[in-house]
Amino acid sequence: MNGFLAISRLQLRIIRRDPVFLVVMFGMPLILMPLMKETIALSLNASGYPDATGAEQLVPGQTVLFGFMVAGSAAFAIFREHGWRTWDRLRASPASPRQMLAGFAAPWVLIHLFFQFVMLGAGGVFFDLRLNGGSPAALLLTVVSFAACVVAIVILAAATFRTVNQVQALVNLGAMVFGGLGGALVPVEQLPGWAEAVAPISPQYWAMDAHRAIFLESGGVADVVGPCGILLSIAVVAGGLASLRFRADETKEFFA
Repeated sequence: MNGFLAISRLQLRIIRRDPVFLVVMFGMPLILMPLMKETIALSLNASGYPDATGAEQLVPGQTVLFGFMVAGSAAFAIFREHGWRTWDRLRASPASPRQMLAGFAAPWVLIHLFFQFVMLGAGGVFFDLRLNGGSPAALLLTVVSFAACVVAIVILAAATFRTVNQVQALVNLGAMVFGGLGGALVPVEQLPGWAEAVAPISPQYWAMDAHRAIFLESGGVADVVGPCGILLSIAVVAGGLASLRFRADETKEFFA
């Protein structure tokens, strides 16, 4: 436990000293949202929500889209230690391999939760995002489930891949391709038929399904238990596989 806490604290100190990446990740969706709001409103109106302002799809969509990139930093943090040649120092700590993985994952789950709350809060302040009768408890469950899911996926990638370029490819694919496929850019029902059929393979699909239930259907906890259960199941499976696959003595290649 002490090893886990030490690694977690170290990661938080590193993040605090170099927060530029987080500033960019927080800023980009806030810049894009006002550019897309009217178009998304028309998309929702065409999908059968005549009173929608666009924020109901736009804000959760951008949060889910960029949320995968934020989560990707958990994997980069592991490779960064190899690049800094400080990995052996971590191996010499009292932390077991599982505690090491958890020590890298936990800070980024917290940061991911903070990111989502900031995006949704900004959506309420600047873009008129309202729950419209939806349950705050359901929203909290959705936010927590999505954070756990995407961080577990990238931790599995860090345990499996050998180079940081491979992780970067997964993060870009996960954010843009699976984000778009999951309905983060436009409502799923407006995707081509083949894309709509395979959309459920994307974790972002289930996050957006829960958000839509809350913001467009005034849903409660019972309405998001299904999609959140799938997100948490992915988190458990990915986390378990990461624990089995991770080898502390493996060499990882950071940027040359």
